Amino acid sequence: MSKVLYAGDSAIMAVLGLEGIEVFPLLDSIWDAGVHLKGALDGAGHTVTRMLSHEAYYNLPETAEALAAYDVLMLSDIGHDTVMLYPGARRNAVPMGPNRMKEIVRFVENGGGLAYIGGYFTYQGHHGQGRWYGTPVARILPVEILSLHDDRIETPEGARPRVLNPDHPILKGIPTGLMPMFMGYNKTNPREGASLLAEIGDDADPFLACWEVGKGRVLAITSDVAPHWGSDFIQWPHYQQFWDQAVRWLSGESG
Repeated sequence: MSKVLYAGDSAIMAVLGLEGIEVFPLLDSIWDAGVHLKGALDGAGHTVTRMLSHEAYYNLPETAEALAAYDVLMLSDIGHDTVMLYPGARRNAVPMGPNRMKEIVRFVENGGGLAYIGGYFTYQGHHGQGRWYGTPVARILPVEILSLHDDRIETPEGARPRVLNPDHPILKGIPTGLMPMFMGYNKTNPREGASLLAEIGDDADPFLACWEVGKGRVLAITSDVAPHWGSDFIQWPHYQQFWDQAVRWLSGESG
């Protein structure tokens, strides 16, 4: 079984209270949308280290060597700046620290697996706030991030991926005739040389793609593993099997 570092898919929920003309902010809760994916991987026997987005800002490993403690890194709905920059006094230090984008690439080239998952803060995301276009990580993805102000395609009517290669180890044995519906996804272009496993939307945009980079492997999924885009995904009977097989492929256990 694999050791997985899973970062992202969370938010700190704040409330702004108005009483007359008095205003008071307060912390309401921490929302962990990653419980579904972590639960699926735990249930499949993998060892998962979970980092909420604000924890990753402080604690995401800084070098390829530190990342090598894991077989697979999963980045889901987490912004460029959270991964790239450093907190506290380090923010103004010169140098600030290792370039974690470049170190993730080195981790993959040395044999690690990377799952890059969509959302409002991956790819370009919500009004470009994801800001992953042109980064070292973007260059190793099996899909091309587009230089759009906002690459989200919202599909409130639901969009079902169309599987192109059901025999790939990530999908093998999973009934793919009726995939779950997604309420949105990040628009990308296919990349030459990558394996496009599924497409989505009216324009047949990439949904699931993978390839090898150096000694490692990279998988990109352009929608989310959690609500709201993935609200039907987490209820799919094959959710656990899909992610188990994805992690096994990324870690080199299969295929």
